[in-house]
Amino acid sequence: MPVSSAITLFRHIVDGLYRNMSEFVRTCAIYLGIAVLVAAVMVFSMPGLRAQALQMHAALLYALAPDAYGPPPSAITQGPIAPIVGAISLEAIPGDLLPEPVASSRRARAPAEPLASESSAATSSSQPIVAPAGTTIALAKAAEPGNAVPTETSSQIMSRMGVGPSQQDALIKYISRKYLIAIDASAMFVDTAFIVGSELHVDPLLLLSVIATESRFNPYAGSQAGGPTGLMQVVISVHRNKFAKFGRADAMAFNPVANVRVGGLILADCISRRATLQQGLLCYCGAASVTTDGGYTERVLAERRRLALAGSIKLKD
Repeated sequence: MPVSSAITLFRHIVDGLYRNMSEFVRTCAIYLGIAVLVAAVMVFSMPGLRAQALQMHAALLYALAPDAYGPPPSAITQGPIAPIVGAISLEAIPGDLLPEPVASSRRARAPAEPLASESSAATSSSQPIVAPAGTTIALAKAAEPGNAVPTETSSQIMSRMGVGPSQQDALIKYISRKYLIAIDASAMFVDTAFIVGSELHVDPLLLLSVIATESRFNPYAGSQAGGPTGLMQVVISVHRNKFAKFGRADAMAFNPVANVRVGGLILADCISRRATLQQGLLCYCGAASVTTDGGYTERVLAERRRLALAGSIKLKD
């Protein structure tokens, strides 16, 4: 073969490879640009994604140069949920939000007992109730029922239900990670759900899924005064007497444990009266059927399945 022909053939091969490579790079660039454009539109059009992107950016800057940028913005003010449970003191709450730590506060109240005297008594003293030296007042203690007696611990209840320590830990971490709450707060919610669920014969995972759907584990969630309030969005104006036995009704509605106890009692009653889990959830959210609940029932049941999967816990229907 002449040298000129070989050179011509080589040039044709090189030109073909160049054209094919150019076309491949151009196609990749087009699809990459489309992907970037779609991602940018989603981030800037959805507040939740935008907030998460800002959090990730701040965390990255802090990881690269902590001295220059300082700590990343708190999830309490920058996250998609505000305020979140991580802002709650898990050791003690103000004394004026607690029932009197004496025997008289543990007597059973009739549902029709007026609350005016209780409210005035709670506000008449300018000094808050202080716990004895060397003790702490836990949230669960503040929301303890008036006729409560020592029973099983949360660990014993979980063990009886076939939930081991590793499963409990996985469930706690899943809730903490997904809903941006402190690990200690997540552990308190899980413990409370299992204790209340055991008392009321309600699936603890169902209680947790209702909390996740109703308030995303925000104990301060609420709208108008007297309306849906707290973790399980209990309507205070309707169920005020149920909170009254824990202390001041308006204050105890925001107590996580008291709210779960009252909400769990309402949910258990709905399931008992409606006979099925789905109908009980419709009763709880005040809907007539699944076509009018806005997808509430399916969201609760879907989150229940995710919680069970996260903790490798077998569902019992």
